[in-house]
Amino acid sequence: MNILQSATTKLGNRIELIGMPSENNVLIIGVFHGDEPQGKYLIENYLNENEYPPLEGGSKSVISGWGHKYSVFAKEKAKELRNNATLHEQILWNYLRKSQFMGLKFRRQQPINTYIVDFVCFYPKIIIELDGSQHINNKDYDKNRDEFFKNLGFKVIRIYNNDISNNIEGVLEHIKNEITPTRKLKIPTLPQGEGTNDSLLFIPCLNPDGLQNGTRTNANGVDLNRNFPTNNWGDDTSGAGENPKDYYSGESAGSEIETQFVIDIIEKYQPKMILTLHAPYKIVNFDGPAQDIAKKISDIIGYPVEESIGYPTPGSFGTYCGIERNIPTITLELDEKIPVENLVQPVSEIFNLCMDQRNFAQR
Repeated sequence: MNILQSATTKLGNRIELIGMPSENNVLIIGVFHGDEPQGKYLIENYLNENEYPPLEGGSKSVISGWGHKYSVFAKEKAKELRNNATLHEQILWNYLRKSQFMGLKFRRQQPINTYIVDFVCFYPKIIIELDGSQHINNKDYDKNRDEFFKNLGFKVIRIYNNDISNNIEGVLEHIKNEITPTRKLKIPTLPQGEGTNDSLLFIPCLNPDGLQNGTRTNANGVDLNRNFPTNNWGDDTSGAGENPKDYYSGESAGSEIETQFVIDIIEKYQPKMILTLHAPYKIVNFDGPAQDIAKKISDIIGYPVEESIGYPTPGSFGTYCGIERNIPTITLELDEKIPVENLVQPVSEIFNLCMDQRNFAQR
């Protein structure tokens, strides 16, 4: 991950765009409103853990993710195994990494419960294990291990090291044939650059001044989510009550440093989808051609899908991107009444879902 672009706010705080751009970028934005800090925590946790699940409930001994637990020892052991990969693991990983194989996101040396698997894809649930000569005398162990994973819903594919050395194309074809029946979606041929795990771009905190002050607005008293230069900017401000000034939309459309930063990012990186994290309504709100991905996000987090937030929002980010530019745009309104740690697992799964370009292909 790299810092691709940054800006300095009125109070001297930094806004940063983090990621590795591809031909099909997904933009994920944390804090729009300074009194909704959950997004910054969830994004930074996801980045700091290098796509591994975080500590559960502050515990330093157990890690939780995808409904499974494993020890910190297992995590460190997995890291050691990744750093000392065998030749056969390196060969296969060159074909699986960066979602280049069937557009699937694989991880290597991933702890699951008391085991560490060679390669795993969590959507759909696929485990690939490499077998060398040491497995000849461990058939009962391998059988029990495979049965454990099958009970968790995984399909286990075992590959002999010799086959990787002598017939890698045959190995890849075999894996593809094993995986295809498990997929719920038709597997299209992805153009070069699509479906890579480098497609997520993050702005952890768009409103650091508001976060510093504990206010919804930025240092100029502007609600950034009402400041975008939409066709309806400055129109119906009834959502603020009787006083139009309480709408905090700014002196003019796009007047704020933070707003200009996002607009520049959108023009420069042309995201194929945008996800923003808000609170507290517990809904999946969408603008533009995003209903299908909104439903999939709803399935993960259990919030209802809503096309309208329930009141007029002229100058909103959703209107600017989703309605006027036809970019699938999701506003994920999180539950502020539960510890943010409880949101780590579903939100990380949502981030992983966003890596698959097919999930938000326009129909």
